[in-house]
Amino acid sequence: MDTAPPQTLFVFPAHFRGRNLPDVSLNADPLTGYVVFYTSDTTGLAVLSREGGTSFVAPQLAGITALLSQSAGRRLGLLNPLLYGLAALDGTRGPGAVLNTISTGDNWFYSGRDGYSPAAGLGTLNVGNLASRMKQLVPPGLVAVQNRTN
Repeated sequence: MDTAPPQTLFVFPAHFRGRNLPDVSLNADPLTGYVVFYTSDTTGLAVLSREGGTSFVAPQLAGITALLSQSAGRRLGLLNPLLYGLAALDGTRGPGAVLNTISTGDNWFYSGRDGYSPAAGLGTLNVGNLASRMKQLVPPGLVAVQNRTN
């Protein structure tokens, strides 16, 4: 039986009550969103414009996570500790920033601001910079294994 005391891995934003606030932002706005081209047995080629929502961006974030995992050469697990940690270490400043803070605009309920905001979370991901930064980090307890072809 494991009797080790619980550890705090990271601290959620103030007033956290579940998944009702964003961690990061992607474009889900139907007004600036996506155009969908599809074929149908009934109508042939069709076009839907002004589409958006989490149904569009959740798969994009899953794809980004898969690309980050491929780039890092390992499984990533939960990204939140990494993202919040990098944000706390000034990961939103300079040419190597991994996050782009959304400091203006709103989502009808909250306004953007520097740092974390209920409107946009930590901001948008700079995937190229995040992939580069992740290659520099090795999580504690992991041992790098080199594949050998012999």
